[in-house]
Amino acid sequence: MNRSILALMASGSYVLKATIRQLNNKDVRLRRRAVRKLFELDDPTAIDAFIPLLKDSDEWFRGKALMAIQRWASMKDLNLAEKLSNSKKPEERILACRIAPKVGKSSERILKKMLDDEDNLVKQNAWKNILNLNDDYIEEAIKSSDVGIRVLAVDKIQLMYKIDNDLIKKIFDDDSSRIRKKAINILKSKPELYSSGEFDDVIIKIAENDNNIQIDALIMLIESGERNELFIQKIPLWLENENSKMIKLVVESTENKDWGEIDWLINTIMSSSNDKLISRMLRRKKSIEADKYRKEILLDDDRNAILRSRVIEDLFGKEQGKEITKIIHDLENNRNESISETAKMYRKSIS
Repeated sequence: MNRSILALMASGSYVLKATIRQLNNKDVRLRRRAVRKLFELDDPTAIDAFIPLLKDSDEWFRGKALMAIQRWASMKDLNLAEKLSNSKKPEERILACRIAPKVGKSSERILKKMLDDEDNLVKQNAWKNILNLNDDYIEEAIKSSDVGIRVLAVDKIQLMYKIDNDLIKKIFDDDSSRIRKKAINILKSKPELYSSGEFDDVIIKIAENDNNIQIDALIMLIESGERNELFIQKIPLWLENENSKMIKLVVESTENKDWGEIDWLINTIMSSSNDKLISRMLRRKKSIEADKYRKEILLDDDRNAILRSRVIEDLFGKEQGKEITKIIHDLENNRNESISETAKMYRKSIS
């Protein structure tokens, strides 16, 4: 039996000793039961008993050995981490990445040699853990040709208290839409960065060719509540997009806002030709400001008849104030059949 296991058994409790002894039993069922018992006991000193299982012919035991080492590894296991990092098996090198932060000052050295590993999962784990240990690797990760590694770097940047503006600009300049979207999310989480206006031109430049960035920029504007003259020039164009995702997000982000505080944006939306967005916003909002827009739309003969009818439909069964009620009653005589019929149906719905 392995010396380290014998030493462990000599110093451990009776139950622990007996359970470790069962790991060498010829009966597979008893061996499996012993593994489960050791996990149940959750004694870190049992880690040495699992190391030989890394070479077991049974995949189940090898998997449990990986789990045990990841759970119980500590600073005393530097040599084990080194050995695993040099293994030919990717799963053992991944384990080395995961336990490296637990073994002290040498962890960075262990992780560094796996940053260019031939196995992508090993490489990803090495980068994830080294970025958690040392922010100095962020710049290098941002330059990686692997988008997954760049994502890890950006996620790390978002957690930083102070962020270099030039670093954010590099993220916005990334070829990946996924990365650029994360740059917008950084600004959303750091209002002081967005409000500086330093990134407006950058955002508009990439939003011109990326609908997802347009949507994210709109939501950021709504959530910040700040009037932005540069964006105001672009928003009318962006609002022409009838993308269902955009409509859903804009509606959700405005319904809990005081429309009076973002009247510049609401005015722009209500003046757009995106009838689906306008209808959805009015359907979800009950306020004096929303009623103002309802009245304007119902009285505007230049507005799309479908939109006007839809605004009335959304009020079915709901008693309205005198002004809106009178407007709808007058529309019963509108020359557009759809509007007049919908107005009549409204009267029936509240009678």
